[in-house]
Amino acid sequence: MSPSVLPDPLLQSLYEYWLGRRHGRAVPERRDIDPLDMPRNLLPHLLLVELHGARPRIRYRLIGTAISERYGEDFTGRYLDEVSGPHYRDLLQDLYGRMRDHGKPVYVESLFRIAPEVIAKTCRLYLPLAQDGEITMALAGQTFPSYPFSLPEFFQMIRPATSGEHATHTERLLDPPPPEAAPRSAAA
Repeated sequence: MSPSVLPDPLLQSLYEYWLGRRHGRAVPERRDIDPLDMPRNLLPHLLLVELHGARPRIRYRLIGTAISERYGEDFTGRYLDEVSGPHYRDLLQDLYGRMRDHGKPVYVESLFRIAPEVIAKTCRLYLPLAQDGEITMALAGQTFPSYPFSLPEFFQMIRPATSGEHATHTERLLDPPPPEAAPRSAAA
């Protein structure tokens, strides 16, 4: 069975990497993810996050350079509620919560209307990671296929946003193929 095909080639590559790290499990363990094994072009677009609580409070453990540049700062070590407005925070908490509760990746495309004829597009992929069999982290990728500014003015707009009137989000819960059984070692 082939994995879902995503419209963003970079996020497709990240998804295939995640699938290959499951080692017979539905979700890879955090220890199975090694940046040294990843395609180099993925690293600038990655986020590694911790999920705390029932409605997860999101803490950023690692932010890729392409994401930091777009947002205008590196928010590694900070919580989502410290860097975004309530609407965007609620959206991301729901997405990460759905990913964790279903134990499946979530793909999202967002269109942000900045002016009647100016739209920015981002694509994101949220991939669950387990620690000792419990999903407590996520590996995420974000790309910016349509971004009308050379500077991060757009992200200054979403940080204080209190409503979603300027944005639309399309999400898809991915149904990965069943994990292959882990190879058995030969009996001694």
